Amino acid sequence: MKYIKKLHLNYLGLVGAVLFYGLALTPSLLPRPPLYIGLIAGISAAIGYGFGVIASATYRYLEIKEWSKKSKALGWKILPVVLVLVVVGLTVQAARWQNEVRALVGEDEVQNVHLLTVTLIAAAMFALLIAIARLVRCGKRWLNKKVNAYLPQRLSHVLSVIIVTILLVLLLNNGLYNGFLSIANKFYSGSNAQIDPNLKQPTSLLRSGSSGSLATWDTLGSQGRSFVARGPSAATISKVTDEPAKEPIRIYVGLDTEPTAQERATTALQELIRTDAFSRKTLVVITPTGTGWIEPQAADSLEYLANGDSAQVAMQYSFLPSWISFISDTATAQEAGRTLFNTVYRYWNTLPEDSRPKLYVYGLSLGSFGSQSVFGGVEDMQARTDGALFMGTPNNSQPWGNITNERRPQSPEWQPVVNDGVAVRFASSEQTINANGKTWLSPRVLYVQHGSDSVVWWSPNLLLHEPDWLKERRAPDVTTSMHWIPIVTFLQVTIDQFFGTAVPVGHGHNYSNTDAYSWAAVLNDSSIPETRVVKTQEIINKYAIE
Repeated sequence: MKYIKKLHLNYLGLVGAVLFYGLALTPSLLPRPPLYIGLIAGISAAIGYGFGVIASATYRYLEIKEWSKKSKALGWKILPVVLVLVVVGLTVQAARWQNEVRALVGEDEVQNVHLLTVTLIAAAMFALLIAIARLVRCGKRWLNKKVNAYLPQRLSHVLSVIIVTILLVLLLNNGLYNGFLSIANKFYSGSNAQIDPNLKQPTSLLRSGSSGSLATWDTLGSQGRSFVARGPSAATISKVTDEPAKEPIRIYVGLDTEPTAQERATTALQELIRTDAFSRKTLVVITPTGTGWIEPQAADSLEYLANGDSAQVAMQYSFLPSWISFISDTATAQEAGRTLFNTVYRYWNTLPEDSRPKLYVYGLSLGSFGSQSVFGGVEDMQARTDGALFMGTPNNSQPWGNITNERRPQSPEWQPVVNDGVAVRFASSEQTINANGKTWLSPRVLYVQHGSDSVVWWSPNLLLHEPDWLKERRAPDVTTSMHWIPIVTFLQVTIDQFFGTAVPVGHGHNYSNTDAYSWAAVLNDSSIPETRVVKTQEIINKYAIE
């Protein structure tokens, strides 16, 4: 007890800290390593401590009769013992919850969940945040004394709070936030420029980066070079389709190829014309993720299904990971999606309908966010494309949000039914993709999303509002033990995003196990035999094993 008193900890604050510590240990969408469990628990405990201190201050402000000295002394003797027992019990229960989530996403249970590690990390984070809060409070009190020499007490108090708040905002925004972005830009710009010695510059003139390309090899960026240097050849495709195949066309324009989005889009169009891409049967306009990455399984699936008679085009708009791009500049992804599609569409729309390729759009994660920004709604997609495939769509994407809100009342948010699925469908597995295909008319719009994908369900609204996906019937890979808790659920789902691709395919932010089925559904091409779809998906599934 004497050690707690020396630390000047608040009684109700400690009660609030332990309560919020326990709430943070409740399960979320995905299993988390001990480090992150501890970090969330420590942050949550600090928030709970703050609420407890506020409650204590309010209690005293209202001049409610306090406990006697004897009662307080007894309370301080009992509190440490009770808190330790509660913390131990909550941490043990947290291990059970984590294994419950692991089972739902196809991971093995873990016997040793590092209970002591979780507790120590949480304690360290809690102590750090409390120390920072006390440092800020000391600064405020010092400033208050200085101002009070010239102004009345109440006015100096208010003014001190305002000044400290402004300084904190400036520190967080101009100091920590901008400093973080500066470091991230330097680090990832270097990664973007680095040329992987294992990648060979394309020799086929049907690829960007080749000797005849307007987008040179060294300007494509690391992800662009990976996209054009890989993928199945015509010979490889023929082995799967048992038919003579064409060499697929892959066009990619990097950030360093041209200085502006419009110039990059224009170069991409010139590349399509140069490779005679508009004579192909299928043309896909892709918005990549933040780093410029295009999921190879999705790109390969399209080419196998199309028997190589395809062209895919994309351009880079950033070299930062999607989560950094998302918090720093989402407008760039939207600009890239709109500029590239509109540039290609304007040319494509001038071609004879009976000889031009079928036009599709595709995007994964932040790429889905950028691709969708082109369109005002499903009718617009159907009017200007022959189909669209969006996977792992971020929660603030439009028209995804409006479409979801228009769902049938009995359908859950994680898999909504809109207008009986005539034009747009939401799916999470092969079975749901292929359900009732006869009533799904072309052009088809398909959203593939998992109930356990935190990228899809993260939103600032989680801070204070319970989402429908937790109130309604749950997705099969979301535990019924997860409950919405103000602030805490927001923290949990925020951290979940770092592990979206660390879980088995078919859960979280991993969608490759449905790529072939998804593309087959959107293409809706009767000339593609079911055996080709199955073979393609089998090949794609091997990527995850390899």
